[in-house]
Amino acid sequence: MPSRNERCPCGSGSKYKRCCLKRLEAVARELRERDALMGDVIAWVRDERQQELKEASAETTLIRLLGGLTGRNMSLVWALNDYVPADGGPPLMMRYTERPGLDPSSYEIARGLTEARLEVYRVSAVVPGLWVEIEPLAGGRSLRLPAQDGLERLQTGEILVARMVTATTMPTPWGVCARFAADSERRWRARMAALPADPARAALIVLGFQPEDAAEPLPDRLQLHSVAWRVDDDDAVCETLEAEDSWECIGQAIPSGWAFSRPDDAASETLDLGGWRKVDGEIEIARLIVCEREMTLVSADHQTMIELAALLEESLRGLIASRPGALAA
Repeated sequence: MPSRNERCPCGSGSKYKRCCLKRLEAVARELRERDALMGDVIAWVRDERQQELKEASAETTLIRLLGGLTGRNMSLVWALNDYVPADGGPPLMMRYTERPGLDPSSYEIARGLTEARLEVYRVSAVVPGLWVEIEPLAGGRSLRLPAQDGLERLQTGEILVARMVTATTMPTPWGVCARFAADSERRWRARMAALPADPARAALIVLGFQPEDAAEPLPDRLQLHSVAWRVDDDDAVCETLEAEDSWECIGQAIPSGWAFSRPDDAASETLDLGGWRKVDGEIEIARLIVCEREMTLVSADHQTMIELAALLEESLRGLIASRPGALAA
């Protein structure tokens, strides 16, 4: 941290005490005022909107169970900010801003919270002790946040899931943020490209998405070959594939279904799909995606696809129909 009279590290040319320190002190004051307001919001919800909160909680049960403290905190904010009650009226936080007798200062704070949407960001720069710069993966302007309340531990390239309030001196997160490794960016981008238009449903999907359980998107640069089979029993197919040593389950595919990877020795000079690594010296030569009663085999090499398709039809006999005509073509 610079001393008060040193030049501010942000590059403004002003002394630290007249630049970023002044902004950080203003943000700290604004956050204290927000905390005080949130105490009143929670009391109002419990006294007058308990039923809506209960209904919203039914939508986030799994997120709260699997996400621990972070999941519980982010689920509560979703219930306040995004959940549309059964009567079709606005979310609870917006209803709070419409309460009669709310003083102007409280209204401005509440309005800033109401407008905070859940977003997925990439950390683009970090100045320890001062600020963190993030850019939304969906596009839009970058934001500079004060490096405090855990944000000072962020590293460049990491993925941050958060709600940002822009009604403060500097943008600040509302509630707990979720951090993910930098190498999950491709999976996050693929997941976000398939989000529904409804903001409440989209936010739920983002809260429940686990990139480590998702298949890496296949690179666009490869010329892929594929063959598909109709599947009557998805579960039986997945169970059979999981029991085989030759296929590695790499989790939920993009945007839905299950994906299995076929690894090979990197020394074999086989074309690499580039989406999976388990240990050094292994590459992904093919992928299976089981989704909506259909199984699709993808490979960058036509002969590899044919050979693996024959093996699949043998190991999954009775679960998928043979397609000799399609393979020959």
